Amino acid sequence: MKHLIRILFVLALLCGGSSLAHADGVDFRMTVLDPPNGCLPGNSSCAVYDPSQTLSPVAISADQCAPFGLTGPTGLYGCLIINNLTGNTINSLSLSFAGDPLGNQDASCDSQGQNGLASVLNVVSCGEVNGAYQLLFAGGTGVPNGSDLVVFEEGADPNLFEDGTANVGVTPEPDSLLLFSTGVMMAGLYMSRRVWTTVRKSPDGKH
Repeated sequence: MKHLIRILFVLALLCGGSSLAHADGVDFRMTVLDPPNGCLPGNSSCAVYDPSQTLSPVAISADQCAPFGLTGPTGLYGCLIINNLTGNTINSLSLSFAGDPLGNQDASCDSQGQNGLASVLNVVSCGEVNGAYQLLFAGGTGVPNGSDLVVFEEGADPNLFEDGTANVGVTPEPDSLLLFSTGVMMAGLYMSRRVWTTVRKSPDGKH
C-alpha cells in the first residue's frame, strides 16, 4: 500500500540574525541593493526578497527539520525553509511539485501543527492538477518579516519532491499601515480646518 503524503505547514520562527560591525575611522561603503530571491545549495533553504518572483527550484530535506526538532513517525519526512526578507508579512504560500516521482499518490494537507509547534497559515487547497501537486495555504497569523517559514512533509521520501516552485503573497507590516493612515488622517484634518476657516469668513475677510 502506498504511503500517504502529508504536507503540513508548520510555523514561523523569529530570527535575530542581524548584527552591527564596528570599525575605526570613516573607511566604509554603503549601498542599497535589491537582491534576487535564491536558495542555498540543495534548494531546501531559501530566502525571498521580492514576493513577485517565483522561488525555483525548491526542494525538501530532512536536514532542514533538525534545528526545529521536527520528526515523523514513518521515518520519511523533510522540511523546506523560506526566510521572509520581503519587508512585509507573508500571508499566503503556494507550492508545486511534480507528481510522477511520487507515484501520483494522494496528498493530504493540514494546519494542525507538529511536535508542539503551531501552524501559521491555513490550508486552502491540496491536490494534483495536470500531473503536479498544487498546494495553497493562506490566512492564519502569517509570517512576519525576518522570520522563517517552515513546510513539513511526512510519508514520502523527500528526495522524490522534484520540480518544486514556491510563491508567497504579502501584506504591509502594521507599522507601515499605521504610518500611512496617520498621515492621511492629519492631511484630512488640515484640509477640513482650511475649508472650515474659509467658509466662516465674511465677504470683507472678517469672521
